[in-house]
Amino acid sequence: MGINDASVLAMLKRRGFRVLSHNPTGNLFFPHTKLEDSFFEDALYEMLKKYSFRIFIRDVIKNRKKFAAKDLLKYSTLEWVESYIAFLLERGVIDETGPGQYTLRSETVFSFGDTLEWFVAAIFERELSSPALWGVRLGGTDAGGDYDVIAAVEGELVYVEVKSSPPKNIEELEVAAFLKRAETLGPSIAVFLEDTRLRMKDKIVPFFENAVKARGLEVKRLHDETFSIEDKVFITNSFPDIAANIGSCVERHLRGRRFWG
Repeated sequence: MGINDASVLAMLKRRGFRVLSHNPTGNLFFPHTKLEDSFFEDALYEMLKKYSFRIFIRDVIKNRKKFAAKDLLKYSTLEWVESYIAFLLERGVIDETGPGQYTLRSETVFSFGDTLEWFVAAIFERELSSPALWGVRLGGTDAGGDYDVIAAVEGELVYVEVKSSPPKNIEELEVAAFLKRAETLGPSIAVFLEDTRLRMKDKIVPFFENAVKARGLEVKRLHDETFSIEDKVFITNSFPDIAANIGSCVERHLRGRRFWG
């Protein structure tokens, strides 16, 4: 990863923001030194496309000190879990401590969040040929300077808030904070992405409806569990696919631009 990151940094600088840090690697699920190996990065990216693999990783992190295949059957069959374990073993992410017993090698990973942000940034770079930064901390803001993913698509900023927790763990204040950060940054579009296949309409969408009703705005369903506010703010999940949903949000914005202004 890292195609022309300088363009995103320059766009942020022109807007008066100081980039304090970006693309942190210390809390990635996998050894960040491996990212210098394109074969490793390619294989990891393809695996992360699978929702079952992402759920598997969450469970590995949860049971990081000691786990067996039977502890990780939340969303996969034993056959698939064993193949995922073999993938991690081969790449030095986990260690085998005994027959069928494993431990996570990293001692600094307690959340899937950073790795999911890395993956979303990779989607922009690989699927949309657009540079992206992840784990961005900005100075010069009045709304909190932490931005999960900032990409540049056709010269326009795209901001993505990435949630790895299920809807039941999301609070209305988080939605308000996301909208405030978006207002401060001023991207062309902002996407609230939750890595879940649960319904967004049940809890998350009402939060957005409450947040924008004073402005006279509506939340409209585009397809499945992807919603839009004025084709400027998008709410989506990972069904049927994260990359496809991000792509549809960007496409909706780009195709909606008026030819005559």
